[in-house]
Amino acid sequence: MADQIAVQIRNLTKRVGNKTIVDGLSFDIPKGEVFGFLGPNGAGKTTTIRMMVGLISISEGQVLVQGIDVEKNFSQAMQHVGCIVENPELYKFLSGYQNLKHMARMSPGTMDARIDEVVKLVGLQNRIHDKVKTYSLGMRQRLGLAQALLHQPSVLILDEPTNGLDPAGIRELRDNLRRLAREEGMAVIVSSHLLSEMELMCDRIAVIAQGKLVSVQTLSDLMSGGERHVITSFEVGDKALALSILNRLFKDHVVDDDNHPHLISLKIDKERIPDAIQALVEGGVRVYGVSAVTKTLEETFLEMTGDGIIA
Repeated sequence: MADQIAVQIRNLTKRVGNKTIVDGLSFDIPKGEVFGFLGPNGAGKTTTIRMMVGLISISEGQVLVQGIDVEKNFSQAMQHVGCIVENPELYKFLSGYQNLKHMARMSPGTMDARIDEVVKLVGLQNRIHDKVKTYSLGMRQRLGLAQALLHQPSVLILDEPTNGLDPAGIRELRDNLRRLAREEGMAVIVSSHLLSEMELMCDRIAVIAQGKLVSVQTLSDLMSGGERHVITSFEVGDKALALSILNRLFKDHVVDDDNHPHLISLKIDKERIPDAIQALVEGGVRVYGVSAVTKTLEETFLEMTGDGIIA
């Protein structure tokens, strides 16, 4: 199993003076996963990423990339990493292709065919020979992603990668990142404030608040709070009769929606939902609809981070 882990974070800590910016983060990121960093502004996401790629020193702890310590063997570890931290650094007076050509010279063995491959991957074929100073912010983000992928890294780290992208560009980026993880076994690490995009993009999410790790969970577990019980809403014909039947079977688990004349909610094990439906039907209650009531990622995020308040 250890050979399937791309990145290992152990007690990662950053202090500036008397202030602890990142406080003892520990988790693993396997190959083939899109892993999300989620947290309010000032939570420590970008600081964590900067330590992971050696842009700032580590006060305490360890970052291992493919088993290589980033502090002790920086050059060797970074051979496995492609990253964009905040805005990509580009030569605006050169064309997009010239920027990639320049970057390729710093990665021995990178051929022109690989440049053409990443240009197609990020959708810049029609503008790659234009000067970067004519590019929109979204196009610069695409070119930065192409740079990060040039040397075929096994770990891709992106800080706010959807900045400046239009909805079509965001969807294209999301599809590309999931394909890279799925087909090439790349570990993709993404930090973003766009909760809806994280919901669609990530396999697991680490929630960080005030520099501390609140939770690392799969998206489905995060949304359900890790509970086996789910809230299910029933739309029924005779509400009074339905309440009587359900209260007999599921005492203390029935929630009467006073604002709706035909809705009742149950917080029960998912496996017992068919039992509730059967009891209602056999009791003469017409059931018009059954639906699961789930929290949005935004609601879950605000609960876990204290409404985004920064200490």
